[in-house]
Amino acid sequence: MDSKNIYISYQHYSNEIEWEMHEDSEWIYVGADDEFKKEKATELIDSFFEESAIYFITDRRNSALIEKNTAISKIMEAIEEFDPALANADFSKIMEFDKIGVVRKGKRIN
Repeated sequence: MDSKNIYISYQHYSNEIEWEMHEDSEWIYVGADDEFKKEKATELIDSFFEESAIYFITDRRNSALIEKNTAISKIMEAIEEFDPALANADFSKIMEFDKIGVVRKGKRIN
């Protein structure tokens, strides 16, 4: 799937995601800028996605299928400009990162 179609699919399916709640919020703090907790974010990614290849999504031109073990470095590179997201191949699981230092994850409701 090319970058444009990855992004369009993400936009479509993200409206069907039921976000997991953590205490009173769907957002989990992982830190912003120099306080970004790389280990915590990596653990969240590894525990949420079983697949070794996942979609890395930023915009219509820069979204791609990547190896899961490279996801955290891609997120750290992109997070100043974008609010990057990760998704599995059928977009049934999505994880969204926000510039302010939070992440949320959820599964598509059928």
